[in-house]
Amino acid sequence: MHRCMKSALGLAMIGAFMSFVVLAATQEQRKPKGVSKKDIDRMQGLIDDYKRLEPLKVTKIRDKIYLAKGGRGGNDANVGFVVGKGGVTFVDSKNSAESEKDVLAEIAKIAPDPVNAVIILHSDHELGVTALPAGLTVIAQENTKKEMEASTARDAVPRDYFPTKTIANEETTIIDGVRVRLLHWAPAHTSGDLIVYFPNQKVVFTGDVIVTDFPLSATQIHPELGGSVAGWIETVKKMLELDAETYVSGHGDLFTKNDVRTKLAFIEGKWDRMKLLVAQGKSLDEIKMELGESTEAAKRDAPGAFPPPTVTTEEIYHEMTAKK
Repeated sequence: MHRCMKSALGLAMIGAFMSFVVLAATQEQRKPKGVSKKDIDRMQGLIDDYKRLEPLKVTKIRDKIYLAKGGRGGNDANVGFVVGKGGVTFVDSKNSAESEKDVLAEIAKIAPDPVNAVIILHSDHELGVTALPAGLTVIAQENTKKEMEASTARDAVPRDYFPTKTIANEETTIIDGVRVRLLHWAPAHTSGDLIVYFPNQKVVFTGDVIVTDFPLSATQIHPELGGSVAGWIETVKKMLELDAETYVSGHGDLFTKNDVRTKLAFIEGKWDRMKLLVAQGKSLDEIKMELGESTEAAKRDAPGAFPPPTVTTEEIYHEMTAKK
């Protein structure tokens, strides 16, 4: 009997070991190619450190370029500002005029010059621009202008703050003595994402194309505003081709080039894997199970909670199966 118990225990241990090996192999298989554990741990750290309710904090990123993050009421959209010769350029927008005014107060401590221009990066939280001086230059991608003109939502802005200058695909310009490239490659977070690149400082403002309030294998897309996961992948690949060192996320902390590369690897890896499964005729629920995700429908706006990875799984599936 004792011998039988030892034998059973041995088999159980072998079974447990084999289960561990299979689990480890599965996890390793899901890890994108070229991504190390160190890369994953750093990215997960950025996600874990994300804080929606934090006071407004202004930091200098590079010469002339500042980041303002946090704000009243958990208004956490990152914005930037660039201090040029005789004027300041606002990059992106807070979700409310009150939070934008807080940023203006911080700008006044740094530079005596007025805000002459604002670059809007996308069309889902531009209400803060109403706190900026009337008559300033408002720059946006042409699709964002269309979205702003058509918006009847609670964050719709007055006509006086509609874009006065639009970008189709690319333009390099000088604003108050500072060289800037304005870039649009494809619909990503929305149909009109504008990437702002300061080549001399090697800084990129990504808008909500890159955020840290989503899991590693998910990203923020607004299909109702023309956003696309396929376009997101294209846009991030193009961003990585820029000679940049610092990527300012739309929500959360600063990214390095390698952080952006890691995020891309997770989303592109999911896309490639799903493409094979869709070609095999798998249903959405079957694909979710293959990916080890819940088959429940993703809830995008649960208060105080990050959306699940399935939010991107569902969007990829709909893009791949949509009738042309």
